[in-house]
This record gives sequence, structure tokens and C-alpha cells, in this order.
Amino acid sequence: MKIRPARRDDDFQAVAQLYDDVWQVTYAGLLPATFLSQLSPATWHPERRWQLMWLAFSDTNHLVGTCAAGPARAPDHAGWGEIYSIYVRPSAQHQGVGRQLMATALAKLAPLHAPIYLEVLATNQAAQTFYRQLGFQQKGTVQTRTVPQGQLSVVEMVWHQD
Repeated sequence: MKIRPARRDDDFQAVAQLYDDVWQVTYAGLLPATFLSQLSPATWHPERRWQLMWLAFSDTNHLVGTCAAGPARAPDHAGWGEIYSIYVRPSAQHQGVGRQLMATALAKLAPLHAPIYLEVLATNQAAQTFYRQLGFQQKGTVQTRTVPQGQLSVVEMVWHQD
């Protein structure tokens, strides 16, 4: 597997398709089917933050994952870093892709921003376990985020460099 920074000329339609594939599989049963049915590759715009994205490719140069991270977007987290998204193709999950993407993002963010946080669906216990294994800890209670397709309940998790 190879991880590299995204480039302006990358195939962001393939990245958007990856996002959608992951949402359709990962969130089935965690989010209402009506919510998921409103999503499509056109929902996503990874090209908007390509400068803050890393891509993971299989040995056969097939896109298997992506992670986007940078300065915190929330005004109350000024100076912090944020993991905006991490998506690993379902067929490539549980093979270390997510760990390597997160390690790359944390290594790039840690010298510039501290602490680093992310938001995860409150119902996604598997992802929360994954983040805890990387050293993230839950902060606060469940919050509601409004998105074009409806509302999501999320929890914030925070990582501090040792």
C-alpha cells in the first residue's frame, strides 16, 4: 500500500465514489435508509480540500482510502487540528489502511495544531473504538449537526500528542 498527498490532477470523481460507497455500507443500519438514499457521488466534493487530503492506494494502484485533515473549522476550536474525514473502501477495511492514513494525518497536524479532534456518529461504535485505539478520547455529550439531507447525532473525540 502507498499513501501520498492528493494532487490537483487526481481523479476526484473516484474519491467521491469512494465516499459514497463507504457511506452506503458503513452507515446502513446506523442511519435511516431514507437519509442514505439521498446520497450519491454528486453529494461529495473532495476536490474542495485536495490540499489537505491523503490518498491510499493498493499495490495495484487502486484507490482504497482517503483522509482529509487540517486546521479546525469550528471557531471555538481555534488553533486546534481537525480530522475532517477518513474513508476506507469496505473491501480494504481491517487491513491497516485506516491506521496508516490516520498516522499520516496526525503526524502532519501535530506539529502545527494541538489538540486534534474529530466528530463521529454517535451510533458508530466501531469507529469510536477505532479512534480510542489511536488515542482519541470522547469529549462532551452527543450533539446534533444539520446537513442538507437531515440531522446527524455526533460525538466529539480529541487526541493529544504524548
